[in-house]
Amino acid sequence: MAKAIGTARSTDTNLKGATLRSSSGGGMTFTPAKGLGASMVDDLDAVVTRAKRQYAADRRAAARERLMDRIDAALAF
Repeated sequence: MAKAIGTARSTDTNLKGATLRSSSGGGMTFTPAKGLGASMVDDLDAVVTRAKRQYAADRRAAARERLMDRIDAALAF
């Protein structure tokens, strides 16, 4: 049986009944997640669809910017 590393803090308790999640870091302390990922979204499919659309738009914008940089460099001569 493995033993936990570290000590328990007063913030490690679950006073409000919140689901405990492992926070990233050195040891495995179980503290409530407060930032991104603290709770599941209601409509995950819609979020995934929106994210994919945004990623595609970002890729197109980056490609357009690289093309404009090439054009500017060619016209500078």
